[in-house]
Amino acid sequence: MSVVILEFAKSFIKERLSAEVFADAYIELWRIERDNHIILKDDERLSECLSSIFCLADLYNPEPDREEYELDDKQLYDQVLQLINKLN
Repeated sequence: MSVVILEFAKSFIKERLSAEVFADAYIELWRIERDNHIILKDDERLSECLSSIFCLADLYNPEPDREEYELDDKQLYDQVLQLINKLN
């Protein structure tokens, strides 16, 4: 079970990490678990949540000239929070 990356996302929600640090590290952690087939062991709801957070992290752009579809710090935080709340 992907407890580590879920707890990592919860650390972001608890404001222990900046959005930039979270996005880069989450993407890497998710890919490690994917490549080692750990994610395949998760139940469907958890897998969907973690994959959705991956997509949000991938859409994060800290630069002010971000595209309209990209997320800033607050948008990333708010959307990750929503996903984690749905999981509970």
